[in-house]
Amino acid sequence: MRAVRRILGLVALAMAGWLGALASCQHRFIYFPRAYQPATPAAFLKRGGIAIETRTAAGRQVSWLWKPADGVPERLWVVCGGNGSLALEMDDIAPLGSPRDAYLFFDYPGYGRCEGRASPDSIRDSLRATVPAAAAACGLKPDDLRAQGVVLGHSIGAAVALVAADEFGLRHAVLVSPFTSTMDMARVMTGLPVGWLVRHRFDNRATLRALERRGGRAWIVHGIMDEVIPVEMGRTLAREFPATTTLREVPDAGHNDIFLVAPDAIAAAMAEARGRE
Repeated sequence: MRAVRRILGLVALAMAGWLGALASCQHRFIYFPRAYQPATPAAFLKRGGIAIETRTAAGRQVSWLWKPADGVPERLWVVCGGNGSLALEMDDIAPLGSPRDAYLFFDYPGYGRCEGRASPDSIRDSLRATVPAAAAACGLKPDDLRAQGVVLGHSIGAAVALVAADEFGLRHAVLVSPFTSTMDMARVMTGLPVGWLVRHRFDNRATLRALERRGGRAWIVHGIMDEVIPVEMGRTLAREFPATTTLREVPDAGHNDIFLVAPDAIAAAMAEARGRE
């Protein structure tokens, strides 16, 4: 009996150590920041793009704006990539949308040329500084942003996009491969109910609920073959918010190839989102 208790004690100790490591190191499991090769921003700027530079408590933040050459854009899209993506890796979104729109490719703190470390709070702080600066660069007045702003995000970027919509009262969102919450994703990744340990909390149910209260809508595009964020999470969001969401499932798309496999589905969602008043 003493031997059994000792074994159980060792198992409990090992489990406590594993949970402690998960709690203390989860930043590494959630974010995968990278810097740009110098040629990438240079090429974007040479084509006529604009660097939007701001400062937050995390330090200098740099995101990237593409806007029509003439006139004020009809819509300003806030485009947010996945946790392993740089913002300018999302700039092929613009050809899927309208040439009359502007596109802010938003980099998270610690990514690209941004200083600091990504977290829900630092990302929200950066959005608060960056989105109004981009709107001003487009010639949009603060009151215009609520009517003309649209968000698009992939993976964790779908959650960031909904945070941006929440922050600025925007009502139109395109969500590609969204999860329900980072707490639910912890269960998917570990197979254990460890969501209570997650400190970096993004809750798409909460932000969709807020979008619903504003009379907004979200278009969800999710690959059935998604090997990272199960399509059931997109289905759950659509099922729980039937009056607010439109779900498009893509049979042959996984997580990282969905923009290659399903450009028509994403373009259709963008067209419906930008055209809705």
